[in-house]
Amino acid sequence: MQSLEAQGVEYVFGIPGAKIDKVFDTLLDSKIKTVVCRHEQNAAFIAGGIGRMTGKAGVALVTSGPGCSNLVTGLATANTEGDPVVAIDGAVPMVNRLKHIHQSMDTVSLFRPITKFIAEIDAPQAVSEVIANAFRAAESGRPGAAFISAPYDIMTGEADGEVLTPVVPELLGPAEAEAIAVAAALIKGAERPVLLLGLLASQPRAAEAVRVFLATTKLPVGVHLPGGWGCVARTLRLLCRSHWSVPQSASRPAPGHG
Repeated sequence: MQSLEAQGVEYVFGIPGAKIDKVFDTLLDSKIKTVVCRHEQNAAFIAGGIGRMTGKAGVALVTSGPGCSNLVTGLATANTEGDPVVAIDGAVPMVNRLKHIHQSMDTVSLFRPITKFIAEIDAPQAVSEVIANAFRAAESGRPGAAFISAPYDIMTGEADGEVLTPVVPELLGPAEAEAIAVAAALIKGAERPVLLLGLLASQPRAAEAVRVFLATTKLPVGVHLPGGWGCVARTLRLLCRSHWSVPQSASRPAPGHG
């Protein structure tokens, strides 16, 4: 919990269960608010929404077996859409992980193809480092999903490792001034320029830049792809649309492109 607090986590979404209940118990004494969901898939999708809106990874906390496998669709979506998420699941004790017992599952192999980062905590002293690496992977570069398997005996053991501070992801710098000038000239000389917003446009930093750009140029926003939803407020779209006169023929979509 100290590691999660150090990462700036405010909410944890999930469903309690025997293998992860000790972590939920610890949340009671934490500044982090626990939100119990009706389904683990919901927890993953809500965590992904938090990640998209804030740029900080949302956190899902679930138990072993089906509690963990129910995360698959949510984490796969987050990883595909570029939404930072860190999921933590309870697992059977380390000594039983290769035995066919109740809810034993190789979750590391299950989530490897659909996440940016995956790890199993194999010692209490490794908790802070694993969590720090998961958040760094989820939030840096092209954001995505990170998964942590937390065995029951590790989560109930004494952890004396140092709590690591979060790493600020490296941000891409601006394009060369000459390239920006060329792009600006092309936009200024266009008769009917249209802004097309796609994947990752709704990230907070990108969305703010888009809004400033639209308020200055008043370009019409013709299409919102899924990654651009929520990037431009309706009032701003109406302002931009009223600034440009679009011919009747140009306002109708082509057949098959509804």
